[in-house]
Parts: sequence; structure tokens; C-alpha cells
Amino acid sequence: MTILDSNPIKYRIIEGHKASLLPANVDPAKVRRFAIIGGALMLAVLVGTIMGGTDPLIGLVAAAAPLALLGLMFFLERFELAPLIVLLAAAFLPVGLPTGTGSKLVASLILTIAFVGIWFMRMLTLEKRFHLTPTPLNVPLLGFVVSTIVSLVWSNVMRDPLVNWRAFSPVQLASTVVMIMLPAAFLLVVNHVKSQRLLMAMTGLMLLAGTVGLIRQYEIAHLPINTRGMFGMWIISLSAGLAIFWQRLPTLARLMLMGLTAAWVIWGFVLHISWVAGWLPGLAALGVLVFLRSKKLAVLLLIVVVAFFYLKSAYIDTVVEAETNESGNTRLMAWEVNWRVTGKHLLFGTGPAGYASYYMSYFPRDAMATHSNYVDLLAETGIVGFGLYMWFFVALTWTGFKLCLRLKGRGDFYEGLANAAFAGTVACLVAMAIGDWLIPFAYTQTIAGFDYSVYCWIFMAAIVVIDNLTRDEAASAKTALAVQPAP
Repeated sequence: MTILDSNPIKYRIIEGHKASLLPANVDPAKVRRFAIIGGALMLAVLVGTIMGGTDPLIGLVAAAAPLALLGLMFFLERFELAPLIVLLAAAFLPVGLPTGTGSKLVASLILTIAFVGIWFMRMLTLEKRFHLTPTPLNVPLLGFVVSTIVSLVWSNVMRDPLVNWRAFSPVQLASTVVMIMLPAAFLLVVNHVKSQRLLMAMTGLMLLAGTVGLIRQYEIAHLPINTRGMFGMWIISLSAGLAIFWQRLPTLARLMLMGLTAAWVIWGFVLHISWVAGWLPGLAALGVLVFLRSKKLAVLLLIVVVAFFYLKSAYIDTVVEAETNESGNTRLMAWEVNWRVTGKHLLFGTGPAGYASYYMSYFPRDAMATHSNYVDLLAETGIVGFGLYMWFFVALTWTGFKLCLRLKGRGDFYEGLANAAFAGTVACLVAMAIGDWLIPFAYTQTIAGFDYSVYCWIFMAAIVVIDNLTRDEAASAKTALAVQPAP
């Protein structure tokens, strides 16, 4: 295998398809030492900045420098681990840098920005071309990113002169970064996860987080684990998907996965049933998985759910009435208020988080969060951005469904994860109607919502990764069979 043949500098090859971007005459140990020493010096600058009362912005830059050096180290040696590191930071490092507002710059967002920036610079400077792993999802996803930037510019150029925009600009810029980096995390996974081993590591890390998260959710101990947003849904989908479809899984492991599924279902559907948005997506994912495995089993599950609602009808009526009064009616009112703004900015919207400024200027007493990604995205990016976003999800869902059909009967890890990722994607479509956990709104979830929104984008990307890996696997088998000498 040859890498960058046009470049006179020779690059070392590692593990066949994995290549280090270090020149052959550079010792990796020296690079690591440089990163550690440089990081220590930057941290010393940060401490001095904070102690000296200098501009906090300088302190933020100094704090980000060690992370940039860390990212550079992995870029040079094992950049395929970048998605795993982002997932690790999102789940187990719920910390961030202060921004001077009610939000914080979380570690997972900082790392995603660093890794995506390094990836882009690598293509620009070393590979001399911009390229992505071929997939039908590239066009709508990149189109959505571009439309978000256009909406940002458009909303500023065409803004209402009576609306106070100056204090709002930093919030809008931060929202734009989040709306771009979430799709970028999806592309990071698709373009750098190239092995079953790495997929298994990511899945195992998430299931470990789900197990530890139970301790927090059942209030046994307050552990630093990020269980917000669609975390519970993905634990249900991953654990149930592997337990149902990975046929060669040891019995003990299958029972443990089923227990993990049951624990999260009980926490949401039984113990916290009043929070519909908390349990409905997980139950939807479980229903999809059961339906894919067996139509008869799906009917049985439906009967169990209906029986539960019947036996607990009095309690359910109380819960539904409370939910309707608190969220259902207010959601409809919020959507009506939102249309007062969105109806006048249909093409490119009011920009990321833009309609909040119109609320505060024209009808602050009626201002309410929409609690819907569909409504938010239409208001923020207009019909152009919203159309591209929905194109992406329709294409992703269709790709996932075809993948599940193609892998049916394999009974291996790939089939289990493919079905889990597809079920989770369907559940995300449900969740977007009742919450803003896939694209966090700046004034509700804040930009720190990236921490738990990125779960969805990482594991939705598993659909494309598995699709590519299994196709390459089949192509390699056909090639090996074709070159095999005749008996």
C-alpha cells in the first residue's frame, strides 16, 4: 500500500490499512513527549492567567491548547480513535470551560471541534483534496451544514431593525457551532471507524456507561455520568438489539443485556411515567426491535402494554391529564406563537436560536420554548434547512432498514448493532417531535446539550459504517473466490 506517492517524504505504514502521518525519520515517542511538555506549559499559562486576572478569553485559549496538542498526537498516530474519545468525553467527562453565560463549553464539543479541524487540515495540507466516504447521506448532511451557515448570515442581513441583536450574537454563533459539529461528529464516525473492533469498543463503552448510569438514576450514588437526553433510549436500543439479534452471544451476556434493558424500561415507563418524553422514545426503539425480530412477539408485546394501560387506567388518566396540561396544550400554544415569527421568515429562517430575539422584542409574555426539533429547525433554518434535514433522516432510515433486511439471519454482532442503530434512529424521529435533544436549543438545553445530543449522531452513524464494512467484506469474499485456483 502506498500513501501520498506524490510526496517525496515517505510515511510509515502501520497494521496494513492504518497509516501514521509521521515522516519516517520522526520518532513517535518524541512527539508524545513534546505533547506532554507543551500541554504542561500551556496549563501553567492558564493558571497564571487566572491568578493574574487577565482577560478570560486568553485563559480559554490556553486551556484549549493541551487538548489541541492531544488531538494532534492522535491525528499523527491513531486518529481512528477520535470518535471513541468524543464518546468517552460525552459520557464520563461532564465538565467544561466557563463561557461567562449560563452555559459551558463541554469537553466533548471541544474535542469534536479539534478533531474535525485536524481532519480538515489533513485533507487540505497533506492529501491535497477534500474527500468523504461515499454515501447517499453526504449531500443532505453537508447541505444542512451549509444552509445553517446561510441562515446565520441571512438572519443578520435581513434582521428586523427593531429587534435587539447585539447581545444575542454570541449565543447565535455558539448555536451555529453546535448545529454544525453534530453532523460533523456523524461524518467523523463514518469516515474513520473502519473496523468491527472499534465498533465493539464504542458499543461496549456506551453499555458500560448505561450500567454505571443506573446507579445514578436509581439514586444509589451520584456518579459523574451523563445520562441526559436520549441516553436511556440508546442503552435500551443497544442492549436489547444485541440480546435479540446476536445469536452466538453467551447466555450470561444475553441475560445481562436483557437485565440492563429491563432496568432502564422500568426506570422510565414505570417509575417516571409522568415524563412521557423520557420513556416514549425508548419504548418505541424496543417496539421496533421486537417487530424486526418477530411479528408474533411484537403482537404479544403490544398486548402486554395495552394490558398495563388497562390495569393502571386510573393512574394513566391522571398522568396523561397532567402531561396534557403541562406540555401538550402549552406545546400547541408555543407552536402557534412560533408561527408568528416563522411565517414571516420561511425561506432561510431566523438563524440558529434566532426566533428567541424576536420573542423578547415583540411578545415576551407569550414566549415559550417549542420543545420540538421539527418546529425549531423550521424556525431557525427555514424550509431550505428543514427540507435538507428531513432528506437526511429519510435517507438514513431507508439505509438502515435495507441494511437490517440484508443482514437478516447472520446472527452476529453486525446484525445486532445494525438493528439497534436503526431502531434508535426511528426513536429519534419520535423524540424530535417532543423535545430538542438532537439539536439542542440554546435557551433550553444550552450549548452544553452537545454532550448528550452527540450520542444520537455517533450511533446513527453506525448504520453507514456497518453498511460499508459488510459490503467490503462481501466484495473481498467474492474476489478471494474468483482468484481461487480451480481444483
